[in-house]
Amino acid sequence: MTEATAIRNVVIGTAGHIDHGKSTLVKTLTGIDPDRWQEEKDKGITIDLGFANFLYKDQFRVGMIDVPGHERFVKNMVAGASGVDIVMLVVAADDGVMPQTREHLEILTLLGVKRGLVAITKIDTVDADTVELAKEDISDLVKGTFLQGARMVPVSSITGQGIEDLWAAIGEVIETTEPRDTRGVFRMPIQRVFSAKGQGAVLTGVPLSGHAKVGDTLVVLPGEQKAKVRSIQAYHSAIEEARAGHSSAFNMTGVDHSKVERGHTLCTPGVFEPSRFFSLNLRLLASAARPLKHRAEVKFHVGTSEIVGHVQLLDRTLLNPGETCVCEIMLEDPVVAGIGDHFIIRQPSPAVTLGGGRIVRRESAKLGRNDDALLETLLAWAEAADEPARRVELAALDAGPGGINRERMIPATELTRESVNEIAGRLIGENVLSEFGPGKALVHREAWPRAQARLVEILSRHHDAHPAQLGMKIPSVQQQLGVDARTFAPIMEKALEGAIVEKRGELLGLPGRGGKLSDEEKKIVERVAAQLEQAQLNPPTLKELALAAGTNPGATQNAVDYLVGSGRADVLSGGVLFSTKALAWVKEEVATFLKTKGEAAAKDFKEVIPTSRKFLIPLLEWLDLQGVTKNVNGIRSLK
Repeated sequence: MTEATAIRNVVIGTAGHIDHGKSTLVKTLTGIDPDRWQEEKDKGITIDLGFANFLYKDQFRVGMIDVPGHERFVKNMVAGASGVDIVMLVVAADDGVMPQTREHLEILTLLGVKRGLVAITKIDTVDADTVELAKEDISDLVKGTFLQGARMVPVSSITGQGIEDLWAAIGEVIETTEPRDTRGVFRMPIQRVFSAKGQGAVLTGVPLSGHAKVGDTLVVLPGEQKAKVRSIQAYHSAIEEARAGHSSAFNMTGVDHSKVERGHTLCTPGVFEPSRFFSLNLRLLASAARPLKHRAEVKFHVGTSEIVGHVQLLDRTLLNPGETCVCEIMLEDPVVAGIGDHFIIRQPSPAVTLGGGRIVRRESAKLGRNDDALLETLLAWAEAADEPARRVELAALDAGPGGINRERMIPATELTRESVNEIAGRLIGENVLSEFGPGKALVHREAWPRAQARLVEILSRHHDAHPAQLGMKIPSVQQQLGVDARTFAPIMEKALEGAIVEKRGELLGLPGRGGKLSDEEKKIVERVAAQLEQAQLNPPTLKELALAAGTNPGATQNAVDYLVGSGRADVLSGGVLFSTKALAWVKEEVATFLKTKGEAAAKDFKEVIPTSRKFLIPLLEWLDLQGVTKNVNGIRSLK
């Protein structure tokens, strides 16, 4: 395509009721008949999407999508409208505003279209007063929408009256419409797929973001068909690069066209994943006949997809007409959708548009309900849809104190590698992010304080539920905190240094909390302690302790935890339990033994530690850990 006919990356779409002259008007403007199928020509109605283009100012090629007006084909209308930047609402002067006029306008508003104009068609069939009545009707319709104040141009596709005025109005809107940003990750919802003889699969659509060149490797999702771009066409001309905001046809090598359909996505590999779960920012139309119930079945339209799903309301059981909420859609089949994508939900039967909004983010599973922290997170993500730097911040916050590396940041934020690196560098310079560990994971400055607060919350909840216990076992705390050992260690150390928590043997507890025993619990603790001290270096099992103390295993375990936490007992490797008196005796005897002998093998220690091998080995390993002995190839000496 020559520089003289460069593509303006905006797309104009028609909208309006059936038989209001949309296709005829497109043909009059462009010279191209957008009705592609014989059935459409025979019946005189548009069934599927039609495509045309025109030369603007003898310099720019601009695309047009003609959408069907019949209520039975609204799903096709939504598929086309998802790629539209400017809408031309078509209203016939003889009919005025009709049901699909209203529904199309509602859909376009929900899909986030911001620019447009109105063409009042068939003025050759009515008198001037009827045209004025149509204008009044339309003014009432568009009040409070993005078309309020837009140009209304009366035209006739038959006589040509008003066509020049319409061209002028189209030009005004094109000039005031910001072309789509082409810097993002490439993604194109597929509108049509076919096989070209001798060429292979051809996939067409309007890219929503980014750009792709001949020779690039792209992937079709779902299905994971990876292939190279053999050639690209836009408006019947070969081009080297397709960009967001203009109709494009990709000829792909190695793609089985029979496994691709409308609703699939062509995109950059490694960023997007098909999912059945998405969090949404949903608005139920004020015109909806009734509230939307929790788990209501709907038809979900996003990109060029239409899938059956159920709406999971997260903080209520009903969403009333005119209300907005954050919720989740659970789909029957996986689909690709991006952060901030606009969507529509429709009632399955009778088919009526219920509402719509924007995708918050892709989810991996069903979300929990009535979770205030989750709702706060989702609201933050909803507000970050158009703010790339905020997305990077939120992804780092979600990752917690362990952070997130830059490779994982790309699919988490759906940003390019270049954008992630640029934003991360800036946020590090502003001390919002820092790098942690050998992998230089990106950690948000609020992650560590949040982790400490979460640690206190976990322990507090445990103390509330188990007031007799001195704390929680350290591995359990780490598990509930949801971090690995490398990340947990410094969190615990900082909390211990700040006296926020206390280490009580193998337990972690909060200062002043835990160890509140009833009289009966105190008696059990003392009976268990007496059994341990009596057993000396041949400690009993938990079952044996329970039997000797005359209580159940649960109460016995609580007593053991109390004794360990209060420093009266210790758990060695293999879960072997000794009283601290017995351990102190072992430490003293071994030190005396080695001062005389110098060094000894494990079997030699039986001279001073009168116990079986089952208990001897854990005791020797404990002495190593305590710094009493050092073990070199099985021979121990004083450290």
